[in-house]
Amino acid sequence: MKILTAQIRSYIAHWNTNATPFIWTATAEDIVAKVRLVQATIKKLVDNNSK
Repeated sequence: MKILTAQIRSYIAHWNTNATPFIWTATAEDIVAKVRLVQATIKKLVDNNSK
């Protein structure tokens, strides 16, 4: 766990020194549509596994 924590902190420190703004390429509607698709897929999986 200490190694993972150190690696994450190293990544964050590196990112912060070379930070660039994140530019969204998807619209809010695209994101919501994908979330709904995932929710429907999960519901189907849950429903199928409860039989």
